[in-house]
Amino acid sequence: MTQSFPQSIVILLMLGGLTYADQAVDRTGKTHTGRLEQDTDAWSFRAVGAALAIKEIAYIRFDAQPVPPPKIPLLHRLQLPHDQHVAGLLQHVDAKSVAFVTSWGQSVTLPREKLVGIERANDAATLLHDDFEIDLKAWVVAGNPALSHAQAVFGKSSLLLDTAGQSAARTWQPALRDGSVRLFFFLPEKTPDFRWTCELLLDSSRDAMPALIIDRDGCQCANVKKSWPALPSSPRWHLLAFELRDERLRIFVDDYCLAESPLTDKEGAKGLRCSARTDGKLWIDEFVVSRRLPSLPRPALVKNQDLLWLEQGEQLFGRIVSANARSITLDAKFGKRDLPWSRVRGIFFAQPNAMPALPDQEITFRPGPGFALDRVRAKLLRWENTKLLARHELLGEIALERACLDKIRFAVE
Repeated sequence: MTQSFPQSIVILLMLGGLTYADQAVDRTGKTHTGRLEQDTDAWSFRAVGAALAIKEIAYIRFDAQPVPPPKIPLLHRLQLPHDQHVAGLLQHVDAKSVAFVTSWGQSVTLPREKLVGIERANDAATLLHDDFEIDLKAWVVAGNPALSHAQAVFGKSSLLLDTAGQSAARTWQPALRDGSVRLFFFLPEKTPDFRWTCELLLDSSRDAMPALIIDRDGCQCANVKKSWPALPSSPRWHLLAFELRDERLRIFVDDYCLAESPLTDKEGAKGLRCSARTDGKLWIDEFVVSRRLPSLPRPALVKNQDLLWLEQGEQLFGRIVSANARSITLDAKFGKRDLPWSRVRGIFFAQPNAMPALPDQEITFRPGPGFALDRVRAKLLRWENTKLLARHELLGEIALERACLDKIRFAVE
């Protein structure tokens, strides 16, 4: 995620009414500043005084911009051939296919024999995930907040706080010391006087817990060591993230860091509480608590068996019968076994045949704030407003927000 109100100075080039500072590196190593354009069927890079043909360019590095929230909670990563991968949400795996929703909100159903596997996004073990689709039994509520079908990030409902005094709290054990707590929230049009708080509950004796305050001034933090100016709010879904690492707490909204504060070696997050201080509507959805895992080298794949990769690195071989966002069923020599994703790093499908490499452009992009780069090989199609459209061999036509783009590397013709 980017720091709030970055201090870096960029050179802005005004071309055709749009301000970009993208950089193209040609095949001699020279750098040009400008933007990627399409004229009829031909792509080029428009720089000062010249336009470079794609065949002259090695790669384009896009100007860093705040990344918008993803369209769904990013719990999994779909592994495609030749180290391609996209973050998103697994729907299900059956004997022949995999259903998956990408970070940009595209639902795809793909033949599993053409896929490498599915891993957990960001090397993070999901401890809790509540999509507010069924009930509030796991939450401690006051003032009768209720599920609402008026707004939802991905499913059909979310939790609505609309009356002063309402609150909803969720706790867990053990306390989280290295990981993240994420929550989507939706703000409607501003009203003259509104105020909500989202507090991170620590297992300590602090008098006041670190909190995000949402009011007419925007989003700002309280009860922290260091904070940045309020982030203006807008009527859309936002992503709140509490990140805990190396005895430090950082609070983000979307791609902006609003606060940071030290933690003692005994402090960890044990809960979250959202409260309405005034009347007015606030929806919350897709609550996720995840624990960061140490990186491990991915296991070697085999031709005739599926592989289930456990949290500590152990491997189980057999046939993956089915899977969904919460669990996996493996049929092995010891019989069938169901395992939750909280114990699994990834699943990989048998690879009987090597898949040929694609000659298309390599596109790297950020799927959401705080997530590692994704990579696909696809043919560029066109710009549609702020989206780059490309055609992928398996995913079909994909649409990536310009703010998410990191780099496009072009194959040698």
